[in-house]
Amino acid sequence: MKRERPNFIIVGSGISGPSLALFLKRAGYGVRLMESYSRPAEDIGGALQIAPNGMKVIRELGLTSEVSKIGTFSDEMIFRNHTGRVLAMIPNGSVSQFGESAIVVSRARFHLLLLEAAEKEGIPTEYGKKFSHAEFPLDGGVIAKFEDGSFVEGDFLIGADGNHSKVRSFLFPNFPKPEYTGILNAGGFVPAEVIPEKYSKRGPIHFTFGPEGFFGFAACGNTEDTSWMWWSNIPRDKEYTREEMNSLDDGAWKDKILEIHKGWHDPIEKIIRASSTILKGSVHDLRSLPEWGNDKVLLVGDAAHVMSPHTGQGASMALEDSHTLFSLLERSDSVQEAFRNFETIRRPRVERIIEESRRNGNRKKKLGPIACWIRDRILTLALPSFAKKGQDWMYNYEGIK
Repeated sequence: MKRERPNFIIVGSGISGPSLALFLKRAGYGVRLMESYSRPAEDIGGALQIAPNGMKVIRELGLTSEVSKIGTFSDEMIFRNHTGRVLAMIPNGSVSQFGESAIVVSRARFHLLLLEAAEKEGIPTEYGKKFSHAEFPLDGGVIAKFEDGSFVEGDFLIGADGNHSKVRSFLFPNFPKPEYTGILNAGGFVPAEVIPEKYSKRGPIHFTFGPEGFFGFAACGNTEDTSWMWWSNIPRDKEYTREEMNSLDDGAWKDKILEIHKGWHDPIEKIIRASSTILKGSVHDLRSLPEWGNDKVLLVGDAAHVMSPHTGQGASMALEDSHTLFSLLERSDSVQEAFRNFETIRRPRVERIIEESRRNGNRKKKLGPIACWIRDRILTLALPSFAKKGQDWMYNYEGIK
């Protein structure tokens, strides 16, 4: 007799939540998504890269065509210093080696694509549900309770609620919290006409190291008139409080970014000036948690492993998590066994990437002229080799064998 599939409550509808829900629903598991936002977030974040390893999961979900319609395939990474001198030009993976191409996509559009796919599959998604705590009845199961007084019952609870996870805080109130890495993050979008012809080829991602901070830009869409995304990493020893960040008006924030990038190579200042809205935030990571869950609750994605964006792997790790957990559930004797094996399998890989991201971020701190000269020479010599080695292990994801 076939065993009845358990029901999962997934808190959080970013990337790992909906992608896991899609896998589970299609395999006959009960699943529902609970999201703290009052509606699907159409203006969250800037843009992101889905690396070849993440695109393998997208193919497993059957969404490759849909993602390609909203993103730009990226085949190259070009590194410069702030004067515009090219330090290195590196392939951004290859289909022949890794099976998929990398793609750059608006975070909001990708997020909505996953939610629309979940809706088509009949997965219930409830908004305005801010997680409060969970209860565990003696007769089994779990009850997820929310700040509005509502609750949902299921067999298991998945915390997929991001960097500042409420599920994580409930489950492990005394565990480490995400740590500020000494870098502020800014970003936005500009029309294609802002980008000079010299840089207008849509495949490369452009990276620029300066004496203070870092700047990147790339095409973000599948048509010639698509917008371009950009981001800036600004070193700052002390993190802004939430109140300080909210009180920093758009004009002052733009002026600060322009000051950091004054005199940098074309079209960096032009891009910043052309941005009508500039995102602002702080970069955090969480190097390691002692545990990722228990027999009834499991953390996935950024709830389990907060990583800074400096390897471009955050979205891909969330996708890998969803695929790996689903694969383990399908072949394990119990959900509890799958939860334990998930942590054992995923922890070494994601924590290695967290450390690599932290090291990459440290290269963006303030440097004097001599230190900049040394860094540029080192990067020119080392980047091609280091990038290839990094891609070899980061971009290779084969799932559970």
